[in-house]
Amino acid sequence: MVSTSLPEIHSAGPQKGGMRQSEWEYKVFRKRFMETREAVFKVAQYLNFEKNLTVMIPSMELAPSVHQSIEYADRGDIIAYKTTEGVIDFTPHPIEVKRRRFDFTSEKDYPYPDMMVAQKVNCDRANPAAVFIVNHSMTHAFVVKRNTKNLWYVRDTKDKERGSIDKTYVCEFSLGEFIKF
Repeated sequence: MVSTSLPEIHSAGPQKGGMRQSEWEYKVFRKRFMETREAVFKVAQYLNFEKNLTVMIPSMELAPSVHQSIEYADRGDIIAYKTTEGVIDFTPHPIEVKRRRFDFTSEKDYPYPDMMVAQKVNCDRANPAAVFIVNHSMTHAFVVKRNTKNLWYVRDTKDKERGSIDKTYVCEFSLGEFIKF
């Protein structure tokens, strides 16, 4: 769920109204972290009920300060395990969850021509088995799996809230699927 590269947070200089850039970005990160929590539970429920996966949600600890944030970097929002005939295979499959600030149900009403998957540095670190991009109302999601990553491309995207430019993975809709919760 980290929305900027952690080393970049620590090296950023002054900017927003007397707040160091790093402190401003951490404030934005905390807000986004809290907004995504609900979506994490929605995806975990879907994986458990609809896909018969055993799921674990790692503790969602926020670093007390920006200076401690590297120690708290996550390796996935959900860890899923395959279950066959009641036996759990404990090979971990990390799942990343992103929540958008707008609603969509399919490619037809998605407001952009392709899907922004995740910030490159964070996705490369966590290497999730799948990324769920959940709509604002949490009624639908777009799911893209790691086995399509070689077909994703990188685009510079501007984070309007932080004012930064980030390298972001983007993919065509044909590489994933829209689901309804």
